[in-house]
Amino acid sequence: MSEQLLHQILHKLDHIESEQQSMKSDIQSMKSDIQSMKSDIGSLKSEQQAMKSDMQSMKSDILELKETQNLMSTQLQETNEIVRAIRDRQEETDAKLDALSMDVHKLHGEVASVKTKQERLEIIVEKLSARSLEQESEIRSIRLAK
Repeated sequence: MSEQLLHQILHKLDHIESEQQSMKSDIQSMKSDIQSMKSDIGSLKSEQQAMKSDMQSMKSDILELKETQNLMSTQLQETNEIVRAIRDRQEETDAKLDALSMDVHKLHGEVASVKTKQERLEIIVEKLSARSLEQESEIRSIRLAK
């Protein structure tokens, strides 16, 4: 019986050893998986750091865009004010030009009236001059006749 007992013990030991080998293999596999996970976690951390860097860069770009937008808004307001001022000045200039145009038309009318009066006066002066010459001639004739 002792041999049989020994044989059973050996058999159990073989079985335990087999299970132990299986467990070692499983542990080795788990260690490999853990190492792979650590590598993946390292990659994730690296990617996360890159994303943080990209986000910081984006925030910086957004701030620059906001500053540019504010500057453009200010410049647009200034341009609008200049355009309004130019439009107001143009309206004033148009009003002055209309007034000048009316004055020129009035002056044309007055010049035409003066020309007409001058022509009449020239005719009158010619008639008076002719009459004066006639009268002087008559006066000379009367003086010579005396």
